[in-house]
Amino acid sequence: MAEKIALLVCEGETDVYIFQALSAHFSSIEVRPLAPRPDATSSGAYPSHGFGDVLKWCFANQGKIQLSLDVVGARALFLQMDTDIATQVNLDCINKGHSARHCCQEKLNEKLGVLVEPPRCHYILPTQNTETWILASHEPPERDENSIEISNYEFIHDTGQRLIDLGYPSRKGKSNKAGRKLDKKPATKYKKYGKQLTDNLTLARQRCAELDRLCHLLEAII
Repeated sequence: MAEKIALLVCEGETDVYIFQALSAHFSSIEVRPLAPRPDATSSGAYPSHGFGDVLKWCFANQGKIQLSLDVVGARALFLQMDTDIATQVNLDCINKGHSARHCCQEKLNEKLGVLVEPPRCHYILPTQNTETWILASHEPPERDENSIEISNYEFIHDTGQRLIDLGYPSRKGKSNKAGRKLDKKPATKYKKYGKQLTDNLTLARQRCAELDRLCHLLEAII
């Protein structure tokens, strides 16, 4: 068993595997998901979960963060939410010109009833999503519409399509207009994607500020 524990609340099963791959890369850290949790059956399947469930968990656990950490002796709690939903959760903030990350952070603060991150609680807010980190782990670098190399991958909005172009599996969208979407099922394939990320972590960290921030936090836990 890992000597050091970090708790995780995230959008879904795929994100659990990415966080676990990163924590395993920084040895002696065990990531334990609080939400979603795998069921108690032998299948260990995860229930459906999303950004709305993350916000509901935060509201339901106002004032309980430190207790959750202390009960298991955890060093940190990571709250993950992709920022591609910023306009859905905090449109007024976006309309004021703030960044998607800032607006998601503001919404988490609101749900937790705090002004800043609680002690030992860290908001991990990938822009646009954790798939951005996977894309950033690939060579050669992605290019914009003018064929100029992209150095900051958090400016990329079509992450899923770019991964499909690299050979990642896809599925048809709900309508013809939606085109093809990244196929995330079964979610266990993200264990392999996690290895792709950690094998090329130095490169990915250079391209994604939020990933680099998470890695610094994991390094500090060691």
